[in-house]
Amino acid sequence: MHGEAELQKAMETTARLFANQSAPAESLSIEDLEGLDGVVKALFPATRINEGVDVVSFLAENGIFSSKGEARKTIQGGGVSINRKKVEDVQFNINESLLLHGKYILVQKGKKNYYLVESA
Repeated sequence: MHGEAELQKAMETTARLFANQSAPAESLSIEDLEGLDGVVKALFPATRINEGVDVVSFLAENGIFSSKGEARKTIQGGGVSINRKKVEDVQFNINESLLLHGKYILVQKGKKNYYLVESA
């Protein structure tokens, strides 16, 4: 069993992610993003983001999905959000305009799986 401090951290993360789902991801402070516990964190080359990369490749290369096919099917089924906005097109392009605080992209897979991708 986790201690009281770990329980408090988990509750704070849950509150930040789920309490105000309608608020834009841009409203999360850099401290909120960097302090998220229980969220899978990944690094992605800044050069690829600056050039622009299709969402299917982005999701597969980050390990969020095990294959491009799985990513494509989940997007088509409405199960992927980038920065709290549902991705509706497999041709969607990931680029620097999506970076929160100039370095993060928040990905939601399904209802409860969150990933914080850092442009590095």
